[in-house]
Amino acid sequence: MFAIDSIVTDLVLGLMATPTQTVSEASAPPSDSHEFPNNPIFDDPDADITLRSSDDHEFRILKFYIIKVSPVLRKLIESASSSHAANAPSLPTIQLSDSGATLSRLLTFIFPMPPVLPPTIEQTMLLLSAAQKYQMDLIMSRIRAVVASQDPPFIRPETAFEVYSLAQTYGLREEALHAARTTLNFPFTLEDLEGELGSTRLDYLHELWSYHNRVRTYLADDLTAFKATGIPSAVTTQPCNYGTLTWLCEYITSIAESPALFDLTEFHMYLSSHITSCHCQCGKIPSKAIHAFWTALTNLVHSCMKKVSVDGLRNYMVPVTISMFL
Repeated sequence: MFAIDSIVTDLVLGLMATPTQTVSEASAPPSDSHEFPNNPIFDDPDADITLRSSDDHEFRILKFYIIKVSPVLRKLIESASSSHAANAPSLPTIQLSDSGATLSRLLTFIFPMPPVLPPTIEQTMLLLSAAQKYQMDLIMSRIRAVVASQDPPFIRPETAFEVYSLAQTYGLREEALHAARTTLNFPFTLEDLEGELGSTRLDYLHELWSYHNRVRTYLADDLTAFKATGIPSAVTTQPCNYGTLTWLCEYITSIAESPALFDLTEFHMYLSSHITSCHCQCGKIPSKAIHAFWTALTNLVHSCMKKVSVDGLRNYMVPVTISMFL
């Protein structure tokens, strides 16, 4: 099995041989042209503004709701309204770069109506990107709350690499960090990454490799201290055929080498293997003692995750300017 360190050279050579995507290329919206349901709110007879999508869908709406949540769109609306003739037969129109499907879903989080999430991961990331682009902080929080309520979770081991790649493409740092943490569930060997090499940009994989290295470095220090003074006495005072809980220290050390081993199932496999091979009394450790140990270890690992710097995660966000939306 090849460790991740053995593919770093391949990653770098791949980056040198592959033309680097520009931000504009990376941010090009995917195909999102399928039909979406019409909603009477988006064709309001009392509308005072029209939003037009990149694929020419028009949303005739009340600007009150928009200007309350987006300082960017407020400026665009004020500019369009001031230059609009008072006796013009049509409403002031704002041309936006988002597809009709993305705008439609975004508006469901703004207007008093049930919110609608997109059906795919990439379209969800586009929705978040649009809210971020228009500086809709409250709306981003609402979208994230709905996303977080999904079952299965939106960001999970099966989707982590895709979400990370898209989050970096669209400059969504919170999703990038969450996805990066979730990739810690992978051993990050060449065999494990084989399915991701064709769909994830090599520079993103290299960023994740660097992130994993930083996590391992922090964990090594924190777990060394934990083995010395952090293991609850309810565990350390338990009888063991070896006199000391050698197997437990070995398990704790293994987490620093491979964070994917920080898993309750992996822990019980270590314990079962020790009991079976040594016919040890560790099988009599009370469940309360094991719970106390796992809680202490979990708190340490989560604290370590918070300490790991996220500055190394590439940020593709660009400065917001009015010209971006025209």
